[in-house]
Amino acid sequence: MAKSRRKTYKSRKVQVDLAELQSIVEATSERPLTEQEQKKLVASHQLLADLILPDLQSETSAALNGEDSSQAKEDKPRKPAKKNAGRRPRSDFKGADVVRVPNTDYEVGQSCPCGKCGGKLYPYKRVSYFRHFKGQAPIQVTIYELEQLRSNGCEAVFAASLPDGVGPEPYDATAVSTIALNRYGAGLPFYRQAKQLEVMGTPISPSTQYKIVSDALTKIEPLHAYLVKLAAQGKLAYFDDTSMRILDFDRRDDDKRTGIFTTGIVSVHDAFEIALLFTGREHGGENRQALLKQRDPDLGAMIMMSDALAANMVNIDSAKELIANCLTHGRRYFVKIIESFPQDCQHVISALGKVYQNDALTKEAGYDDETRLVYHQTHSEPVMTELKAWLDDQVNAKKAEPNGALGKAIAYMRSHWTALTQFLRVAGAPLDNNVAERVLKTVVLHRKNSLFYRTASGAKTGDVYMGLIQTCQRNGVNPWDYLTEIQRNHTLAKEKPEDWVPWRYKVTLAALARPAPDIPTNEPARTSV
Repeated sequence: MAKSRRKTYKSRKVQVDLAELQSIVEATSERPLTEQEQKKLVASHQLLADLILPDLQSETSAALNGEDSSQAKEDKPRKPAKKNAGRRPRSDFKGADVVRVPNTDYEVGQSCPCGKCGGKLYPYKRVSYFRHFKGQAPIQVTIYELEQLRSNGCEAVFAASLPDGVGPEPYDATAVSTIALNRYGAGLPFYRQAKQLEVMGTPISPSTQYKIVSDALTKIEPLHAYLVKLAAQGKLAYFDDTSMRILDFDRRDDDKRTGIFTTGIVSVHDAFEIALLFTGREHGGENRQALLKQRDPDLGAMIMMSDALAANMVNIDSAKELIANCLTHGRRYFVKIIESFPQDCQHVISALGKVYQNDALTKEAGYDDETRLVYHQTHSEPVMTELKAWLDDQVNAKKAEPNGALGKAIAYMRSHWTALTQFLRVAGAPLDNNVAERVLKTVVLHRKNSLFYRTASGAKTGDVYMGLIQTCQRNGVNPWDYLTEIQRNHTLAKEKPEDWVPWRYKVTLAALARPAPDIPTNEPARTSV
């Protein structure tokens, strides 16, 4: 007799003997089951149901409650499906070197190594991938020992020439890009980089690092000035500012303003985006005004998105700009007080949630600005109309205390309603100012790690590098490679900056690498005698 298999389930403390269970099943057709056999059969059935059909209990309970089992399944939350289980796709590794490895272990036409199928090996289009990661120091120094020859007559010394591609500057463009990207892209202060480099055998002091990136700024500034002018010609701009500190900041005697700010501006065009940063005593509204002075007068009004802070709304020129305010800022007032006014705040938050859901659908569908506007007018405008009526009723019926938290939140929405709802009237108008706030995260990271700029010149250096790095990232360009190529080709970039913007510089590099075409001439061919 075969040995019976037993399996214990500790959670239900039920022992299942498959041989015993089989005998009980066979006995059902011969005689009535004993009470003990019935209990065993019922327990086994319930255990199998739990293991094989996990939804059986929910379906049974739904049937007992008079509910539809399919509806019960839909209401049950599902765990989100795992995507790649944490493994990144190969397309993310844009800087990887790809090495083609031929198969030297086997040959085409060879008998299958399995020795059983009798088949032959043939080329398979799909290749196998193996990722190999190697570490290296951020900056590697090479010391060239140049042989010298000395004249026994005049005693002049003649040193060997440097290899091609080396010098005359000690710091290569790649080293400058590495230091700048760590400092102004990752927020790693110079003194922390100095500690890291010293441990790895390449000591470079913090002051030397700053001198390296500031000296290279002269090669980058002409291109940055062109980007500022180009940003003024966009169709939409997000802007916001955050506080900053500059230790040695010269002020005029009549300047009573004490604050220093960094303004972030993102100019949106049809095919690209430009990120700019300006640090100084000027608010976001003043930097916005300075940018618009460079706008072509023949262009229409530029949509300017920001929060409704008074400093952002100074000197508005309706001929050049159309003001739109951030809907997220209006929503935040209600989120902060939802515990005190749950029903009222939830009404506002739910209404805005429907609008954001509609906007997400337009992005997923890839609608252009005009189609997106029509969609919002059809689906979002009724929601916002109902919300506006509700806000007015709260004030007119005196349901909310004007000086209370709820009254102030309602007053903010009502007083800026036109600017908050530009997306219902203007094609391309965004819902919020989250784009500018995300750009300023790099500035906040810098302020958290470094606390301040020492001088206004250092602040300008940070603004230029941060702006270029953010512009590259917003256009899917490698900022390290871009900064390196701009330094190497700074003369050409100064002459024709439009060819060296982040979204075009690779095309320019490819054109420079191609040999010049042979141009036929009309001169008669000459024969040698």
